[in-house]
Amino acid sequence: MNLRQQKTMETKRKILTTAIKLFNEKGFSHVTVDEIIEKTSTSKGAFYNHFKSKHDIFLEKFKEIDHFYVNEILPKLKPLKTAEAKLKYFLYLEMEYIEKDLGWDVTRTIYEQELNTERESFFLDENRPLYHILKKIFEEGQKNGEFRQDLTSERLVVMLSRVIRGFLYDWSIKKGSFSLVDEHIELFNIVIEGLMKR
Repeated sequence: MNLRQQKTMETKRKILTTAIKLFNEKGFSHVTVDEIIEKTSTSKGAFYNHFKSKHDIFLEKFKEIDHFYVNEILPKLKPLKTAEAKLKYFLYLEMEYIEKDLGWDVTRTIYEQELNTERESFFLDENRPLYHILKKIFEEGQKNGEFRQDLTSERLVVMLSRVIRGFLYDWSIKKGSFSLVDEHIELFNIVIEGLMKR
């Protein structure tokens, strides 16, 4: 990466970080592009060079999260012998990342914005790496006779994703007053038990 590309990436990162912070402080609808530009000492050209709108900032954050799933979590699952172990470890690493790296403020802001009915939610994008990872785990588990066979792997992903979103929403509205890492074990053990082959 040359110096110009490095500066461009730094500007994008600065805009993204500052915008997320402002959204947390003031609420998404109360923050303008002009305010983001002023706080970052950049220009409208620089902003629109990286983002089409304020909403695009959230899309970028989602890409960052999915990048973490693919590049950081996925390699750690490979040595595990069972699909159940992979699923449990994936959920642990996901909750640890959200709690320690994203924090409840960013998570709350993301949920707040994704509830906007004027645009399609990124949560519903079936091509997200998150859903592909979960589907692969369920397919492996069904093939090995670990997970139930009466539901498709796609349906199992839908069910688990709804539980994950509900758990994170609850954590967000409770202002991070409980630990995702500690609390997820009991909840997801109950859920996974319901997904196992009987």
